[in-house]
Amino acid sequence: MTDRQTEILIMTDLYFNINEEQINLVKDIANKAAVTVVPNKNATDEMIARAEIIFGSPKPSKLILAQNLKWLQLPSAGADRYVNKNLYFNRNVILTNSSGVYGIPIAEHVFAMILSFNRNLPEYTLQKNEKKWHIISETREFYGSTLGVIGLGDIGHEVAKRAKAWGAKVLAVKKNISNKPDYVDELYTTENLDEVLKQSDYIVLTLPSTEKTRGIISEDRLKMMKPNAFLVNVGRGDLIDQEALVKALNNNWIAGAGLDVMTPEPLPQDSPLWELSNVLITQHSSGLSKVNDVRRLKIFIENLKRYLNNEKLLNTVDFNEGY
Repeated sequence: MTDRQTEILIMTDLYFNINEEQINLVKDIANKAAVTVVPNKNATDEMIARAEIIFGSPKPSKLILAQNLKWLQLPSAGADRYVNKNLYFNRNVILTNSSGVYGIPIAEHVFAMILSFNRNLPEYTLQKNEKKWHIISETREFYGSTLGVIGLGDIGHEVAKRAKAWGAKVLAVKKNISNKPDYVDELYTTENLDEVLKQSDYIVLTLPSTEKTRGIISEDRLKMMKPNAFLVNVGRGDLIDQEALVKALNNNWIAGAGLDVMTPEPLPQDSPLWELSNVLITQHSSGLSKVNDVRRLKIFIENLKRYLNNEKLLNTVDFNEGY
C-alpha cells in the first residue's frame, strides 16, 4: 500500500447494483478511501485512470487507461474477458471474481430445465395457447437416473447436492481429484470424461471457457452419449461444438438439450436451435436472482478487508488457467 489515497470505483449495470447502505458500509471499512459509484456506461476515462480498485465490469479495452489499478473485482463468476495479461500491460493486477454468488439460482435453473423436459411442459404450454386438451403419455422420472456434472465448482456442487437429494446417482468431473463430497457417488478427472458421458442420463456443463475447455463436447463425444441423454449447458456456449449439437439433436444421438449459453450471444434468428422442439433456450439468465447483490457485496467486503490488510484475496483468478 502507498500513502496515496485509495480510489475505489464501483461500476454498476443492469444486473449489478449497490444501495446507499451498502455504499456506506464500503466507506466505513475503507475510511480513507474515495469511493465513486457510477453506472458502467457513465464511467469516465478519468475515473478509470484514477482507480486503484475497480468493482465492476469495465470494457476490457478501457483497462489500458487504468494506470493505477491494483485490484479488479468482477461482479461475475466468469472472467474469460479479463484474463489476457496484455490488457493490463503486464502491471501486477489482482483479478478476483464473484464465484459463490450464482450457484444456487443456476442450480435451480438447471432442474427447471430438466423437469420441464421430463414432464413435457413446453409442449403443454403450446397446447394451452391453442386451448387443446391432449395428454402426452411419454414422460421421464428423474429419480433413479444418473447425472454427470462436468465442472465441480460452486455451481457444480449445488447441482450435485440437489441431484443426490432427488434420488439420482451423481458422477462428477473436475480437473484434479480431491476429497469426494458425500453427495457425489463417483469423482473423475477430465481424462475420464468419456466414461461419465457414456453413463449419464443427464449431463450438466458448468465449466468456464478456457483454452482447455472450448469445444470439449465435440461431435465424437455427442455420439458416445446415451440416446436418452439430456444435455444442459450453463457454463459457456463455446464448450459445445454447436454445429455438431444441432446434428446430434436432429439425428437423435441425444434426446434433448437445455441451453442457457450459446455461441454467439444473442443467438442469431437464423440459428436452427430456435426451431428444434427438443431444445429449451433461455437467454444467459440462469444466474439471475434478487439476492445476488447481497452475495456479491459480501465477497467484495471480505476482499476489501483483506486488501487493506495486505492479505490474500478470495476468488483470485489464475491468469494462466483462465479462471
